[in-house]
Amino acid sequence: MRVNLLQPTGHAGGPAANGDNAFDDLGLESLCAVIAADPVVLDAVRAALAAPVTDPEVIRYRHAVLADCHAHPAMVRELYRIACEATAIKRWRVGPAHHANGKLVLTLQPLTELVGFLRQLRAACDRDGRVFDSAGFTDLMSVVATELDDRYLDTIEAQLAAMDFEHGLHISAGLGVSNKIARIVLHEPIRRRRFGFDRRSGYTFRVIEEPQPEFDPLMQLRDRALNVIADVVNDAANHVQDFFRCLRTELAFYLGCLTLRDHLGRAGLPLCLPTPHPAGAPRLRCTGLRDITLCLSADQPVVGNDIDATGRSLIVVTGANSGGKSTLLRAIGAAQLMMQAGMFVVADSFEAEVHDGVFTHFVADEDRTMSHGKLVDELARMSKIIDRMRPDSLLLCNESFSSTSEADATRIALPLIDGLVTSGVQVVFVTHLYEFAGRRYRSAQPADLFLRAGHDTDGTRTFRFVPAPPEPTSHAADVFRQVFDRAPNAAPR
Repeated sequence: MRVNLLQPTGHAGGPAANGDNAFDDLGLESLCAVIAADPVVLDAVRAALAAPVTDPEVIRYRHAVLADCHAHPAMVRELYRIACEATAIKRWRVGPAHHANGKLVLTLQPLTELVGFLRQLRAACDRDGRVFDSAGFTDLMSVVATELDDRYLDTIEAQLAAMDFEHGLHISAGLGVSNKIARIVLHEPIRRRRFGFDRRSGYTFRVIEEPQPEFDPLMQLRDRALNVIADVVNDAANHVQDFFRCLRTELAFYLGCLTLRDHLGRAGLPLCLPTPHPAGAPRLRCTGLRDITLCLSADQPVVGNDIDATGRSLIVVTGANSGGKSTLLRAIGAAQLMMQAGMFVVADSFEAEVHDGVFTHFVADEDRTMSHGKLVDELARMSKIIDRMRPDSLLLCNESFSSTSEADATRIALPLIDGLVTSGVQVVFVTHLYEFAGRRYRSAQPADLFLRAGHDTDGTRTFRFVPAPPEPTSHAADVFRQVFDRAPNAAPR
């Protein structure tokens, strides 16, 4: 049986591959901390964020399922409970040392319990399954109703009950090569009559009784038959439990989204289902975009930003120190990953093209082994990223090449960024390198967008970004004045 709550039936598209450090650089651990109470939910959300969907239709498919979950959370949690309890059924390890009848008993018990959970699932879907509207849940309800009807479940339970072999085994077999037992067939059990004799047809023969059971030909025949039956029962239990495990995992992803939504909703933050667009044409437009990491950790309102980068392949973010440049970069990256996972986004509105991978190149600590300098480390990390990137990837750079002089950094960054943009990679570049930003701005590339962090006349940071050319100052004096309550060139009090 199929579940298909994460993607439509027959969808063959593969996920994108993120950069190795994207999850940590974008601060998504804080997102995971909110849902960490249930490890199954945590693993499901992590897996979805680590494998971004590249088909907008699949993202919209997940959005519809998520809307159903938001509208009917009690029903979703009931299905999740059934799936969790069915998945938790203890399965006994059966080895070659077990006798055949013991092996059958150990496999029968879990399957019998699993059939009981199939009945619970069928009853829950029959009772409340009509409330769902999404294609994912509608398909699941149809599968349960069609493949788990009462007649089918009754037949399974009758067959499992017959495997107690209260009246012995009714099997037939023949002789194969070298007079080995072959063509073993299990027949309907013969129910003994209370009075009279059993009516049997066919030829019969008597086998000489063997005092040692392992050499008794009838016992060998019976054990081989029981081993075959036990293997079939075990395979059936695996199949049913795999179905419940898949159902649990896919429901866990949506429950994680609901938990996160409730947490952010209580803080009064705006949440929206983003609009995905096909890859190929640069597109990023949002209103009120916020960094989810800051939203989950800040004890004061978080400023949202509006961006319209439709048709822009390169976004260069400059401006005052401590103006929120890195926060904006994390907000864009986290929103992109959450959109391509099928989740909501912390914004009033968000739309973007899907990317074939999200990669980050953030400033890192010095190599503690002292085997090479920071610039060599930056170049090595960038080389690994470029080797893995493909056209339509997204690269997020935070103060890249800041470990060398501004002139050298410019000589490195200009041709590198130009080559990436030309090859179809979308780049968001946060930098304090005025020489690089100024030269790129003066080249007047039509696909470039320059954003600058805002500040008031007294130096107060607004944390809002507007399209503006880069400035030759990072306003470090403002930060100095806020910290030390004096101008940098003034004598300390």
